[in-house]
Amino acid sequence: MPRTLQERLDQVEREIELYLEYDRAEKVRLNRESYLWAAEDRIEWQEMQSANAQRVRELLEERDALRRQLGL
Repeated sequence: MPRTLQERLDQVEREIELYLEYDRAEKVRLNRESYLWAAEDRIEWQEMQSANAQRVRELLEERDALRRQLGL
């Protein structure tokens, strides 16, 4: 069954919040543990952060498009 635009918008907003919450937790972990990490671990962490940031940008664009469609 197709979703309504509002349902899709709600889902996208939940996904954005989850990514942002994860980002905050990862930054705390970085500050707490990074001195123990090998260079490879730091690179992997940075790549993951970059990928997550890209996904958040995509979700923000999708949210904006949905809001325009809904006239918000």
